[in-house]
Amino acid sequence: MQLRAAALLALIVPLALAASHDAVAGERPILTVRPIHAEQQSWTDTIPAAGWVAAWGEASIATEIGDYRVDDLLVDVGDSVTKGQVVARLADDQLKAAVAAGVAAVDSAHAALELARSDARRAEMLGSSGGQSKRELEAAGVNERIAAANATAAEAELSARRLRLDKATLRAPDDGVVSARPAVLGAVVPAGSELYRLLRRNRVEWRAEVPADAAARIERGMTATLVEGDRGMAIGMVRLVAPTLNAGSGRATVYVDLPATGEIRPGSYFAGGIETGRRDVPTLPDSALLLRDGGSFVFAVAPDGTVTRRAVVTGARRGGRVEIVSGLDAETAVAESGVAFLFDGAAVTIAATEVTP
Repeated sequence: MQLRAAALLALIVPLALAASHDAVAGERPILTVRPIHAEQQSWTDTIPAAGWVAAWGEASIATEIGDYRVDDLLVDVGDSVTKGQVVARLADDQLKAAVAAGVAAVDSAHAALELARSDARRAEMLGSSGGQSKRELEAAGVNERIAAANATAAEAELSARRLRLDKATLRAPDDGVVSARPAVLGAVVPAGSELYRLLRRNRVEWRAEVPADAAARIERGMTATLVEGDRGMAIGMVRLVAPTLNAGSGRATVYVDLPATGEIRPGSYFAGGIETGRRDVPTLPDSALLLRDGGSFVFAVAPDGTVTRRAVVTGARRGGRVEIVSGLDAETAVAESGVAFLFDGAAVTIAATEVTP
């Protein structure tokens, strides 16, 4: 009895397997797919970077003379100024009076010099005729030189007083935008008091930090992009790479010049990247990739309408496309979409045009 059952089972199993095979072979397609090939695209290699925006250079507008009252403040924070523009004035009544006294002193010194020269000429004439002693002649010459020195000293003192008067008018040392105004109208300020701080030429820079091993690939003149959300905020150019690493983070700082548009302010923090070159890479759309068990797969479409799952190694992702590093050649067509519904050996309908899965 047992021998008959075993023989019967041996006969039934092959028949069942054959029927199952015929059923699969005659299975209707489970999906309509559009076959595509990996597309070669030119992608830019980018080193990720992040950092703060800072002023390219600042200038301080401060007093050079002390103990004078701030009489007028002509600009405010945010105002644009040009080099040499008057931005503030100190009370200059005392300085003007000192200049007037200096002018009078110069006139007096010149008058004394003219008198001394006249005396010297007279002594020289009398000395040649014996009417003036040698000592008197020498004294007249000495008096003339003293008067000349006094006149020179008076002129120098007048120049100094005029210079102090000129310093009561404060001017911008460079083109730029006023970033701070600590000055208070009416305050009596000592020498060296800062009245304004200036963002020179309205220039800012991005001090971006990059991994230390990537710094060697960055060169002056490379393009950098600051990103805000999903859009590029600004395009800059690498000015220099710091010769030392940040002691705290171990990363390198890259100084990127940004356009002087006024849209990006010092103190802002941005992420972005620095472009180091371009390369041609094979890519597929995201929809052609199946992510499963920690790996990436595509489904190769055969002319007979079946698909085969293939493992691929992916690289960068950009704009809805994925770089295919290995695992797929240029001649192999793969399913463009619907890969979540496919399995190895599945029958599909091949579409001539793009379809929605």
